[in-house]
Amino acid sequence: MNTHTPATPRKLAIIWLALMALGLATMLAGKVTSIEPVGIKWMLILMTITWVKANLILRYYLELDAATGGWSKVFNSIISLIILALLGLYIGPSLL
Repeated sequence: MNTHTPATPRKLAIIWLALMALGLATMLAGKVTSIEPVGIKWMLILMTITWVKANLILRYYLELDAATGGWSKVFNSIISLIILALLGLYIGPSLL
C-alpha cells in the first residue's frame, strides 16, 4: 500500500520559487554577461545547481519520490552520470 501524499499547492509554489532562485544563480555562475570562459570552479557550481534543480523537479513535480521499485534511484543515477559526463567533457581537454 502506497502512503504517498502529493505535494500541496503551497509546497509546489515554494519549490517553484526555489527553482526560480536557482535559475538566477545559474545565470550568475554562468557569467551570462561575459564572453570569457566560465572556468572549472564555476562549471562545478553550475553542474551542482543543475543537479539540484533536476532533483527538485523529479521529486516534487513528477512525484518520483512516490515511485516504487527503485525508480527514484535510477533517475538520480542517470542525472548524476549525465552531469559527470558533461563535467568530464568540459574539464577533460584542460587535463591533456
